[in-house]
Amino acid sequence: MKSTEPSADPAFRSVILTALVIGGLPALFIAGLLSFYLYRTIGRSLSSFSTAAKEVAAGNYEVDVTSTKLGPEFDSLATSFNDMATRLAAVDNTRRQLLADLAHEMRTPLASLKGHLEGIEDGVVEWDARTIGIFNAQIARMERLARDIRQLAADEEATAKLQLTLQDPGALAAQAVAAIEPAAADKNITVAASSAGPLSTPVPLDPERMGQVLGNLLENALGHTPPGGAITVHSENTPDAVTITITDTGEGISPENLQNVFARFYRVETGREAHRAGSGLGLAISKSLVEAQGGTLEATSDGLGHGASFHIRIPRTPAPQ
Repeated sequence: MKSTEPSADPAFRSVILTALVIGGLPALFIAGLLSFYLYRTIGRSLSSFSTAAKEVAAGNYEVDVTSTKLGPEFDSLATSFNDMATRLAAVDNTRRQLLADLAHEMRTPLASLKGHLEGIEDGVVEWDARTIGIFNAQIARMERLARDIRQLAADEEATAKLQLTLQDPGALAAQAVAAIEPAAADKNITVAASSAGPLSTPVPLDPERMGQVLGNLLENALGHTPPGGAITVHSENTPDAVTITITDTGEGISPENLQNVFARFYRVETGREAHRAGSGLGLAISKSLVEAQGGTLEATSDGLGHGASFHIRIPRTPAPQ
């Protein structure tokens, strides 16, 4: 009697092969669909990033990469890209505004010089001491503007290069008062310094930059205070901070102007503006420098005719090692 066992092997292999084919084809089909889906999804996401990057490179920062839904890593990348585009847009807007403000600031003195030159050519304006004084004043105004712009650029670079050491803010304030006293005396304006609280203890500051801030604020107060007025510099020590308040008895600041006094090129329009002729950059520079040292600078005023105060607050944070 012959055995039938050998004939079972081909049949078994045939069944296995058939099962693999029947089961494998759908698996391959599903894998192909999944691969195609991932390829399309990732391709669209990368295409979105590529298109957005080209727009940013071309100077168009109003782009937005939507969520890829490919996981937190891709979503984080999209968020970071959008944040970068937003920051670049802010920088570009600031640059455009700065150039527009600069053009506006230059227009006034140039128009004055041009008008007087045309008047001299037409014979309606005499080249006398008054005209020479006007020319000198307008040229000095443009020189101040150029100097302040250079200072603004230098201060923006210097914020990353501050040399913070333990300093006595009260001593720095006293030095600033001593430096401004001759100019104040020429205008018959009194300047006084005072202090309150326990004995002053050092706080981390850049003495050169803080001296610049105090000088800017005192010059600003001097420019807004009429003859016979007064400027006070008051230092106060508390357990958590040191405050320096510079107060003048000048023309004051209206509520609508108070919120803009630290904006670049912003100047409060007053009847004394023509005599003061500042660039409107000093307060913006001062605020930037104070904040770079970990402090705050704020302005307060009870309104026009009631003077103004500028408050510097420096926290007692440990000096960097």
